[in-house]
Amino acid sequence: MLKGNLVGIRPIESDDLDFLADLDAHPEVRGNVVGWDWPVSHDVQADWHKASHVNPRTRRLTVTELVSGVPIGLTGLWEIDWHNRSALTAVKLMPGRAPKGTGSDAIMLMMAWSFYEVGLRRLHGAILEFNAASQGAYVRRCGWRVEGREREAVFRNGGWHDVLRVAILRREFDELADAEAYVRRVCPVDTTLIPGGPGTR
Repeated sequence: MLKGNLVGIRPIESDDLDFLADLDAHPEVRGNVVGWDWPVSHDVQADWHKASHVNPRTRRLTVTELVSGVPIGLTGLWEIDWHNRSALTAVKLMPGRAPKGTGSDAIMLMMAWSFYEVGLRRLHGAILEFNAASQGAYVRRCGWRVEGREREAVFRNGGWHDVLRVAILRREFDELADAEAYVRRVCPVDTTLIPGGPGTR
């Protein structure tokens, strides 16, 4: 398990599936994410979980409350491009279960893991223009940059809304004040003991 200040991130377990179906069906969550699909039943959620294991370009993970281990959300890597070392990432948190700061903690932990354990160099995502919470977490607190805007790309609440395309490079993550602390959480073994050795960053 990856451990941040407030959250843990671990592989999805079968006991998480009912929670994840509830997360996917929650009206506030559905309204704030870019993607849309028909509501998923608890029975179908098990099929979704099995299918995710056979896709080499996807790795879904459960976000948990750090102390109790209770599931509070979903994150992961999608559209993994091993040649260009990039992936789509996102965090969904259950309203009312995630205390303040949980989203930023999960994003920082995922960046450290993606850049220093998985070996990616670029992460990207999409945020609806009215989702102020996600803009605050990704752009203002975690160093992501807005790279573009898709005009009137998503239909919500009877109207059309812009989508912001956001991304961060590993070197930009490295410039964040808390980056090193999160890297140490993900990679606790010091590989820089030999000056100029292969592990030197």
